[in-house]
Formats: sequence, structure tokens, C-alpha cells
Amino acid sequence: MIRHATRDDIPMMTDIYNYVVERNSATYDIETKTVEQRTKWFGSHKENNPILVYEIDNKVMGYAGLSPFGSDDGYVYSVKLCIYLHPEARGEGIGTELMEEIISLARSMNNIHTIVSEITATNLASIAIHESFGFNYVGMLKEVGYKFDEFHDMLFYQLMV
Repeated sequence: MIRHATRDDIPMMTDIYNYVVERNSATYDIETKTVEQRTKWFGSHKENNPILVYEIDNKVMGYAGLSPFGSDDGYVYSVKLCIYLHPEARGEGIGTELMEEIISLARSMNNIHTIVSEITATNLASIAIHESFGFNYVGMLKEVGYKFDEFHDMLFYQLMV
């Protein structure tokens, strides 16, 4: 079941996020986050920054969020997409369902104009799912991410909603 995230979901979402922090470059956080830090992150989501969770048997198996694109007021209609999955949820279609739902939600809102995704160039699965949902490749920044003792290129994909 996909539903809006609540504060009660923060511990499970933190576990999912920290698993990614420790194992791959889908995020460039280096240190794991505490529940308190992720509670602050959760609280930074405004009216046009929903977070959805995919729940099975009262366990969060993944989440998708639309975060503020930038801190300046002029970015208010632009959002950044993230999707993170529990390791047991990978390859089960949960990411696709979350992507479909978060895009549908964004399209239903009159305060979102565009969704932007930053994707590590080697993350072929993320690139494929974004392209399958109509995101357009709009550019690359060379070697801007550093994790696991190497530099990574970042690709930018955008969907106008």
C-alpha cells in the first residue's frame, strides 16, 4: 500500500536511507543519519514536498519524496525527486509504483511545475526508470560527487508536470 508518510515512519525511512548511505552512491551523504536528523529533514518538506511510503505488513519497504529544489524563493515550483528502497524490496516493482504515484501526485498539484532528479552516471537502473517515465536528460556535471574513494559524475533529468 502506498500512502503519505507520517512521523511514525521516520525510523524505518532512516534505516532504509542509512543502508544506502553505507553501500552506494545514490546519495552523497557519507555518514549515516540519526532519527533526529531525519526528523528535521522530514519537517523541511513543505506543502509541495510530499513524501510517500510503500508499506507491506506495517513495514516501510520504500519511500519517494519531493524535496525543495533550492532554498531561494524563486525555486518554490521546482522539486527534487528521491526514491529509496529497503534491500528486500529491490527488483519487486516497488520503485516503479512509487515513481508512478509521486509523479501522479505532483501532476495533481498546482504548486509544482517541474521535477528534477540528480543521478550518479553509473546508476543505470535509475536512469532507465526515469527515462521510462518521460524524464529528459538535461545535463551532466563531471566528478562533482566523491564517495568510496572516487569521484562520480552527476546526471540531471527533468520532467515538466
